[in-house]
Amino acid sequence: MPVQITYRMARPDDSGELARYMCLAGGGLYEFLFDELIPFVTAVDVLTAGIGSERYPISYRNCCVAALGDDGAIVAAANVFPADMLKDDNYVLLGSERHDHVRPMLELQDWGSMFLNSLAVSDGHRGSGIGAKLLDWAETRTAEAGYDRLSLHVWADNVAAVNFYKARRFTEVGVAEIPPHPRLPHHGGSILMSKAMRAT
Repeated sequence: MPVQITYRMARPDDSGELARYMCLAGGGLYEFLFDELIPFVTAVDVLTAGIGSERYPISYRNCCVAALGDDGAIVAAANVFPADMLKDDNYVLLGSERHDHVRPMLELQDWGSMFLNSLAVSDGHRGSGIGAKLLDWAETRTAEAGYDRLSLHVWADNVAAVNFYKARRFTEVGVAEIPPHPRLPHHGGSILMSKAMRAT
């Protein structure tokens, strides 16, 4: 009998797993920004600290997870928060060279929307509808918070993800041109997509 997937809000002790899924969703972005910025500190380490706090947009309080059973392993996670919270992030930890490289993505936002910062499903559970359920959660949270749009960034060369969001009626708003880099080997830039929420 297959194990039931349970969807729940994240807890502080999920922070390490949430950081790994955030890195997976970012397609190398967080590793590019944070790995070895401080000697021997990885992107997962940096994100885990931020997720475990309540003061940052990536906080566990803004995350939902899919787990095996009630307390089993996390197999997927999503993070959503108001896009305008990004205006308060001064990127103090970022080296200027790294920050400047991805600045177009950081500045191209659908201000005034809710922002789906990350959504990732483990390899062994893709194609089973878990990503769609987490996107349902993000859309519901958006509507309940009184926002009329949900936005997100997706790498242009992540065709499967682009098609997934298009199938859910997300439309392209703009493209942030990010030059390819040996540590961030994407092509075509990052697409900003947005979806209008129905009034509840």
